Amino acid sequence: MPQDNASRHVLSSYLLDTTLGGSEEGRCILDGATWNGANLTSAVLESAIIRGTTLLDAELSDARLAKANIDTTDFQRALLGGSDFTEGRISKSDFRFAWLAEAIFSDAELRHTEFRKSNLRGARFQGALLESCKFAGATLSAGCFNSARIKLCDFSESDFTAAQFVRAQIEGSHFRAANGSDANFSNCRVKACDFTRADLARARFQKADLTGSQFERTRMREADLRQAQLGGVILCHADLAGARFAGAVLFAADLRGADLSGARELTSQQLTQARTDDITILPNGARGPYRRNSGAERVLAR
Repeated sequence: MPQDNASRHVLSSYLLDTTLGGSEEGRCILDGATWNGANLTSAVLESAIIRGTTLLDAELSDARLAKANIDTTDFQRALLGGSDFTEGRISKSDFRFAWLAEAIFSDAELRHTEFRKSNLRGARFQGALLESCKFAGATLSAGCFNSARIKLCDFSESDFTAAQFVRAQIEGSHFRAANGSDANFSNCRVKACDFTRADLARARFQKADLTGSQFERTRMREADLRQAQLGGVILCHADLAGARFAGAVLFAADLRGADLSGARELTSQQLTQARTDDITILPNGARGPYRRNSGAERVLAR
């Protein structure tokens, strides 16, 4: 098992030479290898096959891993900032506590992979497929998930502040107690997802389909929900103060106990179709339940 600087240099040179044509079809193959702490900064590993390999604490900053096939590989605590996994296929691998700031996973396929407590600030997942992956406690601020397909993933207690999910398809995923303030979910399809107790202040959901999802006790102050599909969505005890609702569909939306004080662009029809109760705070500051033609949907002028 190489550990000193000399052996790390030998490993790096070997991988680079192999990738550039030293192996069959110019493809590097690491099968069952152990390279803990290896220095592979800027290594060229495009289209590599890496399986059953251990790379704990390895230095892989700016590594080129586009189209790599990675399976059952351990990258815990590895430094992978700026690394490129474009169109890669990653499964059953472990990136816990890894540094992946500004890493690129565009159009990649990731399945059953761990990113708990990893730092993915500014990472790019646009067009990627994410299935049964765990991002609990991860840093994803300013990340890009535009047009990604996300299924059965766990983002609980993660930080995705100002992240972009425009036109993403998200299904059966958990965002419990996560921080997603200023995130953009415009034109998203968010099905059967759980945002309980998340912070989504100022988040944008214009034209998003949120049916079947849960936002109980979620902070959504000044969120933009214009033309969103909120039919049957659970918003019990949610903080929706100052949120925008122009054109939103609220049929059977559960707003019991929600704070709608100062919420804008709500109509009598929208609130009549939703469920409110005696502890719902209506846009004009009055307590519910909402009564048709009461005028409580209008914000009081200051």
